[in-house]
Amino acid sequence: MEEIIFRPVFLRAFQSNRKQLRLPNTSLFEELHIIPQPIYDITLNRKQRHDLLMKSHLSVFLAKKLVGNIRYPNKHAQRILTQQHYFQDMKCVASLKQNENSFLSFAFHPTEPILATASDDWDVKLWRLSDDGSTMSRVKNINVGFSVSSIVFHPKLPLLVTGCDDRSTFLWRLSPDCSKVKYSASLLQHTEGIWSIAFHPTALIMATGSGDSTAKLWKLSPNGSAATCVQTIKHTGIVFSVEFHSTAPILATCSVKNTVKLLKLSSDFSEATCIATLEDHNSFAFHPTELIFATGSSDNTVKLWRMSPDDWSPICMASLAGHRGSILSVVFHLTLPIFVTSSSDRTVKFWILYRECSSATCVSTLDGYSDIVTSVIFHPKRPILATLSNDDKVNLLK
Repeated sequence: MEEIIFRPVFLRAFQSNRKQLRLPNTSLFEELHIIPQPIYDITLNRKQRHDLLMKSHLSVFLAKKLVGNIRYPNKHAQRILTQQHYFQDMKCVASLKQNENSFLSFAFHPTEPILATASDDWDVKLWRLSDDGSTMSRVKNINVGFSVSSIVFHPKLPLLVTGCDDRSTFLWRLSPDCSKVKYSASLLQHTEGIWSIAFHPTALIMATGSGDSTAKLWKLSPNGSAATCVQTIKHTGIVFSVEFHSTAPILATCSVKNTVKLLKLSSDFSEATCIATLEDHNSFAFHPTELIFATGSSDNTVKLWRMSPDDWSPICMASLAGHRGSILSVVFHLTLPIFVTSSSDRTVKFWILYRECSSATCVSTLDGYSDIVTSVIFHPKRPILATLSNDDKVNLLK
């Protein structure tokens, strides 16, 4: 039986007549349909598997154009590859609908099968997902007292933080199963509503973005029950997005003026130096491990950027077309070479990264939404995507 071997920079495909076809770059994958359709085997060694998973968009969805059977080197490779393919055939399995009030924010718990939703009815609701994600049962209702525009779980501490439109940021302690919630502290240093909250991946630092045209950095107590403001960063317009890079000392902020700023943070987080300002971008996301980030633009394109390891300056590597409206949300998968975008064109698109994350190919489009899709998030452990749209719906897709 003939064999297809994946390599870092080219694919060798042996046709049934033994004539070898050599593809020197990924731009020629559209020509793969010329290869006959008999059953092939794919064998991946350790290095090839790494290249396949992390540096290339060669995946099960492409391979299945050629093969009817795939032989995986181990269960880990099978799980990753089949999961990657799985995201391309997602369908809605559960929905939450608000009849009178609007959903404003949502977040997945980092370890538990819990989804938190926030709305303008002053309540935060915690929902437990079933094993297959098809049903959600409410486990807790938190009356915050104000409309909640941002919500986030701490990645390690049993801590939930809510940002409200009255300028308040509340800290809440959670029981292990999230069935009990205890108020811990209020942060009132902002003068306008809180639009965005983010935690540093390793340090006890939190960032908030506000309608007062500032972002603030907060130092959390060891158990997360209190926080002290250590820095205020001025911006232009409402700061509706803040995000830390996982390894680099970089904070990104995004404002309603369609401006993204990259800020280098000092080791004690007391100083921030602007290293780049990107205009005409209204959404942003860091890659979970690489010095890569994506921006969504008002010109209907997604742009991929690489930061220099020397001075963190960004260079645009690719501009990706496909949406027919402004890009409102971008999110990278934590482990797979995938990112997802949502747009004012009422669609969600899946993209697979390749060429060492320097470009991407759209592999699937989800439509059927009745209104603008404002936000998308991946579940950190399960192959589930959640979407939030202006028709007051939260959809779970699997």
